[in-house]
Amino acid sequence: MAKTVIMCLILLLGLPLHLSAGELTDIKIGKQTKEEIEILIEGAFDTYQGVSLLSPARFVIVFEGATLKEGISDSIQVEGPIISGIKTVSQAKDVRVILESANTAKLFHCTIHEKDGKIVVKCWMPEEAAARSKGGSKSDYSNSGSSLALHQKNLNEIFGWPEKKQEATKDKDREANTLDKYTGEKITLDFYKTDLQNVFRLFAELSGKNLIIDDQVKGELTLALKEVPWDSAMDLILDLKGLVKEERLGTYIIKPKPAKSAEEKGELVVKTFSEEILQPARILKKEKEDRQKAQNLIIEAHNLEALGKKEEALGIYETAYNLWKDNSDLIMKTAYLHYCLGGYAKSYYFAGQALNLNPNNSEAALFAALSAAQMDKTIEARQLFELAITGKPEIPEAFFNYAQFLKSQKEYADALTIYQRHERIFGPSVEVSIAMAGLYEEQGRTAKACSKYREIQKCGFDMDKNAQGLVQEKIQILCN
Repeated sequence: MAKTVIMCLILLLGLPLHLSAGELTDIKIGKQTKEEIEILIEGAFDTYQGVSLLSPARFVIVFEGATLKEGISDSIQVEGPIISGIKTVSQAKDVRVILESANTAKLFHCTIHEKDGKIVVKCWMPEEAAARSKGGSKSDYSNSGSSLALHQKNLNEIFGWPEKKQEATKDKDREANTLDKYTGEKITLDFYKTDLQNVFRLFAELSGKNLIIDDQVKGELTLALKEVPWDSAMDLILDLKGLVKEERLGTYIIKPKPAKSAEEKGELVVKTFSEEILQPARILKKEKEDRQKAQNLIIEAHNLEALGKKEEALGIYETAYNLWKDNSDLIMKTAYLHYCLGGYAKSYYFAGQALNLNPNNSEAALFAALSAAQMDKTIEARQLFELAITGKPEIPEAFFNYAQFLKSQKEYADALTIYQRHERIFGPSVEVSIAMAGLYEEQGRTAKACSKYREIQKCGFDMDKNAQGLVQEKIQILCN
């Protein structure tokens, strides 16, 4: 299964590439809400290439080596704010599936993955994605009227990291300067094992130029680019494949780049290297050596941890961290052990380092939130819990602990909202059900608490004797 990168307002993940035969057998609409729509594609193909285009906004997936099963509609009307229609075009050597945007001036986001032998395309408009990704200010909890409406700290403020605005500005300036010479329409490209001749035919269509391809131009291309001028993308591909482009009277001529040096001709060339060139190589060599040392230390620490020697293991994990500071798993292990051993300040620090590497790491946010709560950093804990329940992956512990935190702050209604979200996402559990019943008690809602305890008793949960005794006792007290 191939894995592509983020593409011009469209994210493609895990698209299956090799099935049994080259035929698309069905295209239909799956689940659909106001915020999201699923498109299900069944069948098989050899390779694919995708391009997003404006005027009108649309995304086209070309399934090479495929045909369209007889009887499949070539036009499917769709009602909703995301996609207005799906068109299929069957040509001699490929099938094109065209997703048309409901807003002809705006592209939409999509993820694509394989499930039960089908290609599942999930799409949504960017405003919705942006709202979902902002965490605290857009979550169910913040809409409940809690104190999250107050000033929100960013991660730099929470952990005291220096701002990186200057570096970001420099990066944007460098990118702008690089792209200044390209004036073509911005597009998204996704090629998987696509014949080079077909690649350049696509650029001929985009540019409106005639095309001549030298017989020596051969091979395949796998590439994914997002929102780049088409002429910039073409130059990049030419450079990657050692090709050049000549333009004569509105015609592109694509041919191999002529050899210009003895090295390109295969002759022996002896070069001298300056200290400036050698220094990065030495740094890379040291990084490789440090990582090897760190790997050996991680194995040693893991063995000690398995023997129950957590403090000794922790010391070795920290030594390994000093050699390999961008290893997220190592950082998380260190944060976890510090928390287990009561080192909340250090657990908070290491969880912050993991968030510095990936601000959407829900597990890191959870350890940071738990540590902050232990140190009475309630404002930071609240925001970090919000990040934990909106990050990836979704983990039940984040929701359960957030609700427990809110209960400790006597915010019972908000805690109940988080427990309800826990149940919607992960399904019912005895721990959450008992916690919800307890919240009803705290709110003085005796009848509701009684009903919940009776429900727990009849749900068939696998409960230990303590839980069974608690539920029976609560029913006797509250339900009589």
